[in-house]
Amino acid sequence: MRRSLFLFVVALVTTLAIPATAAAAPVSTTFAVSGYEFAFTPTVGCFAGTAVGNAGDRAAWTTCVEHDPLGSNPTYVTGGRFAMTTRSPAGSYDYVTGTFVHHGGTIETIDPGANCTNQRYQVTGALEDVRTSTTSGGSGAFAATLTHYRTRIFGTCIAYRATVVGAASFAY
Repeated sequence: MRRSLFLFVVALVTTLAIPATAAAAPVSTTFAVSGYEFAFTPTVGCFAGTAVGNAGDRAAWTTCVEHDPLGSNPTYVTGGRFAMTTRSPAGSYDYVTGTFVHHGGTIETIDPGANCTNQRYQVTGALEDVRTSTTSGGSGAFAATLTHYRTRIFGTCIAYRATVVGAASFAY
């Protein structure tokens, strides 16, 4: 019992005596993102999913991209927010947030989905005011392919699911 108490006290003193290191920005600067569109209007699309960073960070992310009505030529990104929570390979947590630059990106039709086939769009946008727990004033970019999966039900074309796959990169 005394030995256990002694080891506990030594561990406690050691823990208190060693200064905590400051958290740093996520180790990764580029993340492969994948996820789903969970909400949309004619001028806003919201997505969420998971990501893996180039240095091994794991992440969960969400974004709402504001844009001109689809079909505008060009369809500009007009605003929105991006947020990501990261976990480094060492187990520390951080976050990345940013806002989309007005007219800093576009949504381009890759495949319009003739005859109720799947539609595909390329979504790109520059990010500004990128910040982490220890940095601010950074920049970034988001680029992904959005796929609307569609089928006919009683003669009406219905989108029943939408996925997004791409990348997010940052200069912290």
